[in-house]
Amino acid sequence: MLETITGIIVTLVMTVLWGWASLIVTMLPTSKNNQRLKSRKTLLVWVSCIAFVVDLIWCLLVVSQFVRYGWFFVEGIIKVIVPVMLIGHLPVAMYVLPKLRGIQPAQQESISVDTLAKVSHPAMVIPFYAAAITSVMNVSSHIFAQPVMPSMYELVQLPFLLLLILFIPFLFLKRKYQAVRRGEFVQQKRGRELLRFGLMSVITASIVITVMVVQVLAGTQSSKLPEASDMMNHHWIDEGGGVPTMLSHHQNHGNQSNMVEVAALTGDIFAPADSKFELVAQWKEVTLASGAKIDAWTYNGEIAPEIRVRQGDIVEVKLMNKDIDKGVTIHWHGYNVPNAMDGVPGMTQNVVKPGQSFTYKFQAKQAGTYWFHSHQQAAEQVVKGLFGSLIVDPRSETEAYEQEFTVMNHRWDTDQGKKTAIGYEDQAQWKQIQSGKKVKLRIINTHNQSQKYLLQGTDYQITSIDGVPIQDPDRLSDRTAFRLGSGGRYDVTFTMPDRPVLFKIGDYQDDKKPSIIFYSDAPPANPSFQAESDMFDPSQYGKPAKNEITPAAEFDREFKMILGNRMGFYNGQIHFLWTINGEVYPHTPTFVVKQGERVKTTFVNKSLAEHPMHLHGHHMTVLRKNGKQVMTPWLTDTLNVMPGETYEVAFVADNPGMWMDHCHNLDHAATGMVLHLMYDHVRPSYEVGTKSGNLPD
Repeated sequence: MLETITGIIVTLVMTVLWGWASLIVTMLPTSKNNQRLKSRKTLLVWVSCIAFVVDLIWCLLVVSQFVRYGWFFVEGIIKVIVPVMLIGHLPVAMYVLPKLRGIQPAQQESISVDTLAKVSHPAMVIPFYAAAITSVMNVSSHIFAQPVMPSMYELVQLPFLLLLILFIPFLFLKRKYQAVRRGEFVQQKRGRELLRFGLMSVITASIVITVMVVQVLAGTQSSKLPEASDMMNHHWIDEGGGVPTMLSHHQNHGNQSNMVEVAALTGDIFAPADSKFELVAQWKEVTLASGAKIDAWTYNGEIAPEIRVRQGDIVEVKLMNKDIDKGVTIHWHGYNVPNAMDGVPGMTQNVVKPGQSFTYKFQAKQAGTYWFHSHQQAAEQVVKGLFGSLIVDPRSETEAYEQEFTVMNHRWDTDQGKKTAIGYEDQAQWKQIQSGKKVKLRIINTHNQSQKYLLQGTDYQITSIDGVPIQDPDRLSDRTAFRLGSGGRYDVTFTMPDRPVLFKIGDYQDDKKPSIIFYSDAPPANPSFQAESDMFDPSQYGKPAKNEITPAAEFDREFKMILGNRMGFYNGQIHFLWTINGEVYPHTPTFVVKQGERVKTTFVNKSLAEHPMHLHGHHMTVLRKNGKQVMTPWLTDTLNVMPGETYEVAFVADNPGMWMDHCHNLDHAATGMVLHLMYDHVRPSYEVGTKSGNLPD
């Protein structure tokens, strides 16, 4: 983040300096006498030299990014921006400044025609304009359109645009130069020259605006999502460098005989259910503890209803839609259900419209803390309340906890503004627990942004991440805070002491976010707590996860996901877009794997925001962070990648189907940060788009 902001500031300064130099070189022929010409020439040289120093600082920033973060962070800059910068700036350094230093005005008062011709020659002026324009392009690339894995079109578009923009100034300058050579240029008319410069700028700007308008119109049309598609990008099949897959073979030869449809990947739906539930999606006005009212969409009219089962149970959940017009589904977040039960409209099922129902059935093989939510326009529906918790108790409890709390925090839009709440509680809660009792907090973050949590007054352990137990978890002091990305879960355990314990979202003094104060005897009058001094790091905690995925393992396929941002169009409207490999859905690649393969993915966050990356149907083993092997690889289904970070994760392709892999900041997913993982022998069964009403994000 700091490097990005510094880069923007440096390129802005660079643009101002080269813009100033362009104005000075334009005004050289209007100098009233040789002394004035000499002083302007000296100023031009100094401004240019300072501008080159800023250019050098920018180059050093690029080099430092390469050294610190690696090639993925600078590939687009080096392939797209650096060549344009060289085109715009090298002629000034290698041709213009030496020529400029060679121009020595005579001692007499008036300026000779030969000197005027030299300073007004297009070859003397155009390079400064080019330097200024390419600096603007550099600023634009930092703010609006980061080049990532550039295509041939991206490689040539900026040089072409540069030539187009310089065409009009060249015509003006050529005409002025010819007038000087004929002795027809009047030096004293400075105002006329400024007017000519303004007219040239207006015409040039008009060309740029025209190009931009054409791009806007084209972007508006080309960005519209199709009315119907099967969610695959058939034009960008990424096989991760592995052996050719059955899918590519079928695309080339049209043989579909060995394929299986997503709809058939149901698991054993005929086994008798051990646990049955009904969830009714419906509108309801909900009131929080503070009295704030929510115009909510709910399951069963509740905030965060709980489904609780035992490991090994066959679970059956019937979803009915009472009155949610846009339709609903249930996605079992982090739970590796059969593909047809994953709850993604247009990928694994059709959306459940008002009056309709859908029955989910799967075996609860994984113990732990999970949650569920609608995946139909999730950026809207989860925010409005269509979510709940899924708790799977282990078949045999290895350690008993005498008190357990599911802490599901959410940020609501209420009639009193935005409120963060734990269930219905948006204020401080007080809970009495006898000292010596073992307590488990199942913490689930349903907010789009990561949240910081505190547990103070006792040491504690984080015993599970995303439902997966940590081997030999260390004890953490009460001065250690921890952070959960959107969709992430931690199980936190502690033994109740004989003093108050504070669980808090955010800073311990933040009264706007809820807390829970545990006490053993009587509610304390004024419990005091302190700010944290450390932040929990899962890469240095407990023992490494035990599975066949290790840093030394060989992988059948390796993918990379470069996470970026740019201004652009999505579904016909201008947005701040969140991109994967420079593209937004449905133009992002489709990753293709074979069943049983070991698959590695590298996340590279070049953007200005964090991205909790969530892979459906699988847990990922985290192997490396920022190029270095982590001390304790751990399993996760939602990995929060901060700006400037890289992670290498891997998984075994052991759950056939078609799976979403997306940012769980659902606003980011809604504007394109989505791609799909496809097993090579699976083909789509459903369509997304307005035609079907299946609108996942």
